[in-house]
Amino acid sequence: MSRRVQQKANTRAKIKQVAKQAFFEQGVEVTTTREISRLAGVAVGTFFVHFQDKLDLVKEIYFDALDETLSASVGLHPPTTSPTEYLSQIVTTLFPFYEQYDEFTRVILVDSVLNGGFHSQQMASIKQGIAKRFEAVGVDAKTALIFSENMTANYWLVFMECLPAKSFTSSAVLQRLETLNLPFKVSFENAARA
Repeated sequence: MSRRVQQKANTRAKIKQVAKQAFFEQGVEVTTTREISRLAGVAVGTFFVHFQDKLDLVKEIYFDALDETLSASVGLHPPTTSPTEYLSQIVTTLFPFYEQYDEFTRVILVDSVLNGGFHSQQMASIKQGIAKRFEAVGVDAKTALIFSENMTANYWLVFMECLPAKSFTSSAVLQRLETLNLPFKVSFENAARA
């Protein structure tokens, strides 16, 4: 790697490092690109060489941390064929992350809802994982899709209930989701026995 490329990578890393600290200490909304540039010891123009805008920086910090969280969770949960257990495993992995990165989650959620993006893609992936588990026990594809859409809606409901309170990790959260998804658990078990 050339010296120039290494210097550019170091500057980008420095901006991310000071921004992450400032976001946690001061908040994402109130921390300006000017403040981040000052803390990183770079010109404001240099900030924009590396990041399109503050949202771009917020997303990169968030997704880097999410990748670390997901990598650390690999192997923590045994593979499951149950769609409700699968969704519970997702909640026990992601909800603590959402709580830790609460303001980031809010900013990215708003962007995703308005412009399509991460949360929309994440829900599509979860929905597919749920439907696949129903189909594996003989539930027809159309019914599996309906079940997965309802379970995903329940996930979103619980997620949105947690958002204002900034509390994603209480035991009541998982219990609420399991209660909402009890009919689908029963349907899955009945199909598996058939």
